[in-house]
Amino acid sequence: MLSILSLVTGASVHRTVARAKRNSIFIALAALFLLTAYALAVTAGAIWLAGIYGAFGAVLFLAACALLIAIIALVVMAVINAREKRRTRERRAALESMAAVGIGLIRSQPLLTAGVLAAIVAANLVGSKQRED
Repeated sequence: MLSILSLVTGASVHRTVARAKRNSIFIALAALFLLTAYALAVTAGAIWLAGIYGAFGAVLFLAACALLIAIIALVVMAVINAREKRRTRERRAALESMAAVGIGLIRSQPLLTAGVLAAIVAANLVGSKQRED
């Protein structure tokens, strides 16, 4: 199946799959070390704050910071989702209004609609014949 697909696309699918696997391994490795660095940074911050505010104060401060960051991330996600839903509703409304106009045109002037459709088909046929020559 992959060999047929590679013949059709003109590219080596096997190479692409191997590259994707290799890249995913390196991304997973980098993510692991980023998480490790984050955990060590939080630990270092907790130790430093413990020297200033005590162990309980340091842990409470870091927990409050993490909670604040999580709330900010959730608010940003909600705003982005609301914007996306609004855009989807606007696109759907525009499409429905265009469909209503098209149906109204077909009902009110069927000969004009048939003429436009015939012109589109003729233009596609003439255009395809000119490309073949």
